[in-house]
Amino acid sequence: MGLSSNILWHQTDKKGLMSILKEKRLRYGYSRESIFVKAKKDELAIPMVSVCDLPFSEMDSFLGKYGNYAIGLSLDWGKRNGLNPVWYCLGKSDVLTQIAKRLEKAESLEERKTIFDILSYVKFVEGVLPKKNYRNYRFYDEREYRKCPTMDELYKGNFKPILTESEYGKYKEEHSNSSSMDLGVPFEWVDIKFIVVYNEQNIDEVKEELQKRGCDNSQISIFTENQVRQDFIGIKHDELYVQESDNPIMDLITGRKSIVELMIQEMKNNKVE
Repeated sequence: MGLSSNILWHQTDKKGLMSILKEKRLRYGYSRESIFVKAKKDELAIPMVSVCDLPFSEMDSFLGKYGNYAIGLSLDWGKRNGLNPVWYCLGKSDVLTQIAKRLEKAESLEERKTIFDILSYVKFVEGVLPKKNYRNYRFYDEREYRKCPTMDELYKGNFKPILTESEYGKYKEEHSNSSSMDLGVPFEWVDIKFIVVYNEQNIDEVKEELQKRGCDNSQISIFTENQVRQDFIGIKHDELYVQESDNPIMDLITGRKSIVELMIQEMKNNKVE
């Protein structure tokens, strides 16, 4: 079983994927990270583009973790654009503590910038993942690559290089609950190798969007989540026998309907004519 691949995956939702295809770039976005400040762990938001190096055989637990859609770009694209594997580190490691102390004692702005650039690529081996209710999540298994914008890019776009937790919340409030910024890493159509979508209907929607943007998509393979799980990973073949029912909980458990579909159905049922 392979441990890495030549594909870098970026996971998102449907709106995010369509925006990526429209703009032909991955936008930088502020991401909350645990990092050391004054030799103690703190939560700060750092701008970055984040992707994961995972072969299909390792994607079961990754699919749906950060959205039901994913775009797979070539590793060559990542190398050309300066993406780099993050430095996975244990929270209380001696080397990380020493770097944090060095940041405290830095005498010049240039030295602080250099040290902070290093810390921007640090990722804890494991920690809390609040969005998915993980009390302890093994980030190490994702094999993340990352690129952070330069200070010059940020200052030119009038963006802060780092946000505190309260500043991060305010930023999202001011940007329609989005953490992205109008800066990003571009790609060409030839750089896209795979796209994973939620269902069969989405395949046609993505092909239509690609054609609209001048891409014949002949070199891009598009699959659904179930196709990846069943045909590439080799799991999720079994189906529960359940008679048709008006029970929404059973529909959710058996996968007949997604939580979004059930919410839409509920709104329709409660709509006043």
